[in-house]
Amino acid sequence: MRKGEIIDLHVEDLAFGGKAVARAEGMVVFIDAAVPGDFVRARITRRKPQYAEAVIEQILELSPARQQPACRHFGICGGCKWQYLPYQEQLKYKQQHAADALRHIGRNSSFIAHPILPSPQPWHYRNKMEFSFGSSPSGSIEVGLHQKGDFRRIVNIEQCMIQPSVLDDVLGYLRDEINQGALENSQRLTPYNNRNHTGFLRHLVMRHSHSSGQFLVALITASGAWPELESITGRFTARFPACGGFLWGVNDGLSDVARIESLRFMKGDGFIEERLNHQTFRVSAFSFFQTNTAGAELLYDTVRQYCELEGSENVLDAYCGTGTIGIHLSRYARSVTGIELVPQAVDDARCNAVINNAQNCTFIAADMRSALRSLSASSQPHFDRIVVDPPRGGMDKKALRMLIELGAPLIVYVSCNPTTLARDLVTLAEGGYEPDDVQPVDMFPHTYHVESVVKFRRCSQVAPA
Repeated sequence: MRKGEIIDLHVEDLAFGGKAVARAEGMVVFIDAAVPGDFVRARITRRKPQYAEAVIEQILELSPARQQPACRHFGICGGCKWQYLPYQEQLKYKQQHAADALRHIGRNSSFIAHPILPSPQPWHYRNKMEFSFGSSPSGSIEVGLHQKGDFRRIVNIEQCMIQPSVLDDVLGYLRDEINQGALENSQRLTPYNNRNHTGFLRHLVMRHSHSSGQFLVALITASGAWPELESITGRFTARFPACGGFLWGVNDGLSDVARIESLRFMKGDGFIEERLNHQTFRVSAFSFFQTNTAGAELLYDTVRQYCELEGSENVLDAYCGTGTIGIHLSRYARSVTGIELVPQAVDDARCNAVINNAQNCTFIAADMRSALRSLSASSQPHFDRIVVDPPRGGMDKKALRMLIELGAPLIVYVSCNPTTLARDLVTLAEGGYEPDDVQPVDMFPHTYHVESVVKFRRCSQVAPA
């Protein structure tokens, strides 16, 4: 088998990461955009000692499981790679990937893997979207998502099936406004080029409340003047009265991350309110908040059940974001202490505690290591429960060991990445914790991503630190 060779393959399975799995000459071949049950003619694009990668040249026989994708941008846009799979089939593979990662990477099979909880809304479920700016061949400004296989190119999105319909209208309106401004000043209103770091327009971030219908808009550019923005904002808020905040900020960093280093303009409050499990939360444009609101209610209920709270426990909420998990647990615990690196998120968490009368909540703005060091040195009560909801990369190993040293009887780990969860499972097992239950939750329909909640119990033979 050589690079460039054309071979016929029967597709057998789906791997975590979204690619399909076939076998040829005793070797695994990963294929993009294939479905188990397909019979395909594929071209080898990469050959490694242990595996090969291929792209489809022709589908010779369609899988009975294959369906027509609903989105007009499917196959061009780099998102929602599993739209060709019926939703029930997506759930089956996500459940499998969550359990397999813990068994094979985590080297543990002592847990009970519960059936995956489906997303209550398979479409239009996302409450936050990030778009980038690009140029069309004709020179007009495009606003959309990165193209499949070429991160430098932008797909001009007219309708996104995973965002609320109102955000389609917002996207189209702002695209027209910006293109009109570019006609009058084509030298200034240009898309940012990530290769040579020139241009002005970088990102458009939108956040939507499913409970109130309000939304936020944040435009991010490189440094420069934008005198017309105030009049654009006036027309926009008149057209969309549900807009709870319109922000413009500058980011001159080299990385392609949608963040504001310096706020230049804001109209409105700059935040929206969302309801989760009969509680109200204030959410800013860039604070962490679960992107699937209805799915988050299932997720947080699972966390509460796994914490086994009776009302007397002190809970540590690590990576607390805007405080949603901790405040949800506060009704069932003696106290909740949250740790979060982003100061704006901590401000939201403190405000959310006031809104929900969660007087037993304390939130700390600090990195995990220094916060845990301070808590260990203080007269802080012993933590009976620890909830961990880290970024996709999982926990810093030293911070995880510091959490283990706290000696809580239960640790509930929330993860959006089965592979880093499995890696951290090994460290937890070395520290005396074993997984009891695993509950996958589908927070990201039509993608290969899956959220998992794992209950770790401290082994009785290990003495608390």
